[in-house]
Amino acid sequence: MAQPHAVEVLLRPAVELYTVAVCAGAAVVCVVAPWSLALNPVLGLGSALAFLAFGAIRLRDAWAILRYRRHIRRLPRYVMTSRDVPVSQYRLFVGRGFRWEQRHTHRLTQTYKPEFRRYAEPTTFYRLARRLEERLEFAPPPLPRLARALAWDNPLNPVRPLPPVGGMPRLHGIEPHETDVTLPLGERVGHTLVLGTTRVGKTRLAELFITQDIRRKVHGEHEVVIVFDPKGDADLLKRMYVEA
Repeated sequence: MAQPHAVEVLLRPAVELYTVAVCAGAAVVCVVAPWSLALNPVLGLGSALAFLAFGAIRLRDAWAILRYRRHIRRLPRYVMTSRDVPVSQYRLFVGRGFRWEQRHTHRLTQTYKPEFRRYAEPTTFYRLARRLEERLEFAPPPLPRLARALAWDNPLNPVRPLPPVGGMPRLHGIEPHETDVTLPLGERVGHTLVLGTTRVGKTRLAELFITQDIRRKVHGEHEVVIVFDPKGDADLLKRMYVEA
């Protein structure tokens, strides 16, 4: 990722870290023992700064690779409270996303290739932790405490489970720079079809849209919002009541 190439490969070891280690070692030698490199202290300090600058550039490239690999397996936590929902007079907030281009198709295809699956699939320790959770659920004490420790949702837990939101992290992880996605209100005159299986967030998306419609003001006044919900979702009804 240091330079643009015709064939992009981001699922790979962060070999830039080798350069970072060499630059750090060379900088230490230039400062501590400049005489070993036939340098005086002033030239040694200047050489150390040059090594550190180059090492910082390579560290930035390595961090991009490591962040991409991490997001392919687990996305960063994204939460929003009710009061944080943005309300615009001209646009409808949909969520976070990106414009899908050819490079995203290439990145997604790479995650399914056998030589790259080890970067996209859960690690062996993660799968082992999930199996232990299942087996220790009804085990005699104090073994269930181990299962609760493995399921601890904290960054300090290296095998913490994925959030129960479904889907595949790789669909968002292939683009490290997501932005807010909005829709012009003028485009809502047509019908909108949202497809998805059970418990993937269709009702939550409806809540997001309804929340903005209830809060939005036209000419300084709120408008009437009518919702037909054939499913009769109680949480949606309570959310509408609270927002209104």
